[in-house]
Amino acid sequence: MNLSDGNLGDLFYDNIFFLCCLNSVKLKKVHELRFFQPISQYGFSRTLVETRTQFPLSPGIISIEDTILSSGYSASFKLPFPPDFSNKKEKEINLSWNIPEKLKSKALSNDFVLSLQPFYPSSINKSISEDDLISYVNSFLDLPSKYKQIFTLPYTFIDHPIIELILDTECSLVILSGFQNLFNNQRRLAEAFISLRENLSPDIALYIPGPVAPSHYSFLIYSGIDFIDNSIAYYISQNGKFLLNDGTYKLTSHPNCYCHHCFNSPPDVFKHNELILKNTMSRIQFALGNGTLRNLVEKDVHNSVTLAATLRYYDKKYSSSFQKRIPLASKSKVECIGEESLFRPEVMEYRKRIETRFMPLPSSKLILLLPCSARKPYFLSKSHMIFNRSISRGGKGIFSILSELILTSPLSLVPRELEQTFPAKNYDIPVTGEWSTEEIDVTAKLLEKVLAKYPEDAIIINHTHGKSYSEIVNKAIIPYNYEIYNTSLESSPTSYESLENLSKILQKIRSEIRFDEINKLSHYARRFQAIADYQYGPGTGKILFPSSIKVKGKYPRNLNIFYDKKQLATFRTAEGLLSISPEHAQLIVEQSLVKLEFGAEKIVGSSIFAPGVIKADNAILPKDEILIIHADEVIGTATSLVSGADINKMSSGSVAKVKKKRKV
Repeated sequence: MNLSDGNLGDLFYDNIFFLCCLNSVKLKKVHELRFFQPISQYGFSRTLVETRTQFPLSPGIISIEDTILSSGYSASFKLPFPPDFSNKKEKEINLSWNIPEKLKSKALSNDFVLSLQPFYPSSINKSISEDDLISYVNSFLDLPSKYKQIFTLPYTFIDHPIIELILDTECSLVILSGFQNLFNNQRRLAEAFISLRENLSPDIALYIPGPVAPSHYSFLIYSGIDFIDNSIAYYISQNGKFLLNDGTYKLTSHPNCYCHHCFNSPPDVFKHNELILKNTMSRIQFALGNGTLRNLVEKDVHNSVTLAATLRYYDKKYSSSFQKRIPLASKSKVECIGEESLFRPEVMEYRKRIETRFMPLPSSKLILLLPCSARKPYFLSKSHMIFNRSISRGGKGIFSILSELILTSPLSLVPRELEQTFPAKNYDIPVTGEWSTEEIDVTAKLLEKVLAKYPEDAIIINHTHGKSYSEIVNKAIIPYNYEIYNTSLESSPTSYESLENLSKILQKIRSEIRFDEINKLSHYARRFQAIADYQYGPGTGKILFPSSIKVKGKYPRNLNIFYDKKQLATFRTAEGLLSISPEHAQLIVEQSLVKLEFGAEKIVGSSIFAPGVIKADNAILPKDEILIIHADEVIGTATSLVSGADINKMSSGSVAKVKKKRKV
């Protein structure tokens, strides 16, 4: 039985149920398959596919009129435009999904049916009471299964406890009625989005009906909205308006457009406006696919004061909600454009891991503070190559007592051992030489916490230059009595004078330390121990990688790591992370923070499905390499599709892709 196929029939669920009962394991409640399946996650945004065919549908645009579905639309309502609900005799409205003809026979369904939907569309002027809601929910729960795929939720009741009853059904799409009423209140908007996505399973899609400006799309999708409709193209076209990404213009006065619709005679304004929507969504889909959605959001939110404020509100108050859902396994560049970047979730998660997971070696009696470089990873830059040569002149064995810490914004601090991991290996920031007060404070606080991990008799060499760096270092060392040498206060760190100062100080310190008392660790073992702690959890590195490991390969190619002629792991240079064998992973099963407890003794097929999951660690991020365990035995490794917090919410669908199975 191949469980990697899109056809996930009843046979699979019967098999999981049998295996779990055989092992006396408590199963999750298994619902019927939901229509959507997340295959990737970036914060609250997801790529949703139709579960059986794996055809991508979200994020996407829904057409509000009955039209021949073309590329660029995810679905279409079977309605004329404008819809006249007051005279409509039919009680049902169909939503048809744009699934290719050759796949339609395999899909769970091709149409959703809206029935008893009193609050859709949001343009209906209707006062909604709690009694209205309760009556609607009770009627909804009595409907046959095929009518329970869509639920309309008025924005005023997103936190109502009765909604829990809806989440316990096979509902796959929630229509958020009246949500635009929150677009001018950043606090309520942020709280509403967080409440929705924290409570909903990631396989439940959200749709905001009604006119939404395309400049809002990226922020809304980042916030967890999956579908937006094309009604704005109709409304502004009828009002004689011309749409562009940054706003609307009068037909008599707008920038030239060179799309083929504008070359028609007369120009087809609706088709032009529709094309803007499609292109905007395509741009977002691309960014979500390559992990750069946050970069796009930071650029787009400056078109709206409310959205810019809401993004800051997210980062300051709800950062942890995003942090646990954004991957740290990425090949994409983190573009740090403005002040927002200092608190973007992957940067916050990185700083948290440096604070809680990075541990210098006991032999690290010498701390060298260095500036960052434009080129990443730093060791490839000209400046850090020069630093390395000066350090080498300090004398034989100096690296065994040396801990290099690179000060930078927005990451604050990068230990040399972790310079090849994401996001340290691949971020970009405009360099002006000036640090903001907030950048200085955040960096100084992290440096202070990291310095607390070193021996009390450690020595600091500050090889940075400039007022901001000095302020950071001076703030960080206040609680400590470390001896400190400043080697580049008078000139730049790469100047001849500064480099000579650095070499001489290192030679002096080298002559005063007894190296026979130091347990030397190879460069590779030291690096991989730190990466393992960063990736799997504190203490895992020392267990996984003894000092006598051998490494085959050369950067930028992947590095294969061996011990006693057996391959232990592979270092994936694209992300700067490790892949370990299930047998080797068994060594860290107690310390690991990325475990998924599975209900069967054996993994069948190439996917891990939600009904077989007993519990997933909350520290699991999307794209993490996770350990699949049963009865404390590692039975395989896999790549998570969504966060551990969301794996625990899912009752159907795939949650991880199997990488390696333990050999029996």
